[in-house]
Amino acid sequence: MLAAPFAAGIAHAQALPADADRDGVTDDTDACPDSAPYDMVDTSGCSVCDCDDDTNGEPWSSRSVYLRCVYDEMHARRGDARLTRRAARLVGKAARNSSCGVETDVRCCIMFAGRSQGLCKVVDELSCDPSWSGADTVEDAGSGSCFPNPCVAP
Repeated sequence: MLAAPFAAGIAHAQALPADADRDGVTDDTDACPDSAPYDMVDTSGCSVCDCDDDTNGEPWSSRSVYLRCVYDEMHARRGDARLTRRAARLVGKAARNSSCGVETDVRCCIMFAGRSQGLCKVVDELSCDPSWSGADTVEDAGSGSCFPNPCVAP
């Protein structure tokens, strides 16, 4: 299953069970109801390769170990047709554009006056500060991916 901001077409006009985070696990059984877009999830709706912790619940030892988890799971799902080529590209893009696997990295949202969407940069948490030249506001968005862009004006 994949948490993605796109849903499969509906072949008939039958009501589908609610799935707010669109990860393929219905809300009534989803143990992790706020899956990030393009996270691959297990049958309970939780991320297989969590951004902050490895499969043992410990912080990732390195970014490359996190990415290896994502790519191994992606290739397994491609191999048994649970993941399309297009979806795999999006999963890879989200993983590459994330702070995952580096404890000190965060998504930094840089907002400019008059724009509805800001700029998302993965930087060291100490570098995410209001000194960005020309920025209206700068906000630490925590760990995760800059794809899709999480930096939107309220």
